[in-house]
Amino acid sequence: MKNNVLVTGGLGFIGSNLSRELMNKGYRVWVVDDYSNSKLDPEDFFKTPVRNLVSALSRYYDVQTDPKSPKIVFIEADFNHDAILERISSGFFRKVFHLAAKPRVEWSVQNPMEATDENFNKSLKLAIACATGNCRLIFSSTSAVYGNTGELPSTENSKTAPTSPYGLSKLCCEQYFELFENLYGLDWVALRYFNAYGPGQDGSSPYSTAVSSWCSKAIKGESLRKDGDGSQSRDLVHVSDIVSANICVSEAELNEEKVFNVGLGKSYTNNYILEKFSSRGYTQITEASEREGDVKHTLANIDKLRALGWEPNVGFEEGLESVFDYWGL
Repeated sequence: MKNNVLVTGGLGFIGSNLSRELMNKGYRVWVVDDYSNSKLDPEDFFKTPVRNLVSALSRYYDVQTDPKSPKIVFIEADFNHDAILERISSGFFRKVFHLAAKPRVEWSVQNPMEATDENFNKSLKLAIACATGNCRLIFSSTSAVYGNTGELPSTENSKTAPTSPYGLSKLCCEQYFELFENLYGLDWVALRYFNAYGPGQDGSSPYSTAVSSWCSKAIKGESLRKDGDGSQSRDLVHVSDIVSANICVSEAELNEEKVFNVGLGKSYTNNYILEKFSSRGYTQITEASEREGDVKHTLANIDKLRALGWEPNVGFEEGLESVFDYWGL
């Protein structure tokens, strides 16, 4: 059981890359995903036979003891499925990487109750199961907890002022996890992702970053949407660095520090990124209003995560080139 890890949202952009790296490191990875935010075929993506336990959740232990068992087991289900929570509670998993969420800021503003249920209520049930099963919960949080306070770069102790139900739900999860640590002994850590990008992100998805969205538009000859005046700036962190951050904190000896920023430590304006597209001949721009709930600027202080030995390895220029190459731009 010591090598069993669960990845919720494991077919999403970050989750799929994390699951593959965990598999490469020798873990037996259990991916649970309800396909609400993903179009991936798990067997094609992971390049290995995948056992789908859609209708056989009770066969966890059969798979565990089977010497021919695949390194990846995929479960098409909501991560709050009773059978999944029961197996977490039983101590079957050593670690749970919780990435499943509805991460769209604008959507959360329009659907606050559903956003709260998906991103907060379900996460608390998962955390209780982790505490019962004595496994570490690695929680995907967000820089959206900081809001527009104007305090840049943001440290983990900066003032929090979320501007959307999405950001608030993540912050409330962190606070409840701290409470659950005191009450129930929950072993947890939260990673506040800044703006994730990289090859493989679905540019047509409402959950994608501007970089992938613009690539999707450019490849089809469509105009690129610029929200507001384009002066918004983002700390853009490559997906491979987010993956390494997850693995780092999952294996680290943690003391009182439980919340870590994950970013590059540098920010770039939308106008700057659009210039990169323009230099490749993609110059058609459509101006639009700023999106409701969006944060104006993000910039991470990553000193705390660096103290654990983590370092971002992909600079933005290099990372952007990898995205352009992926899209054939």
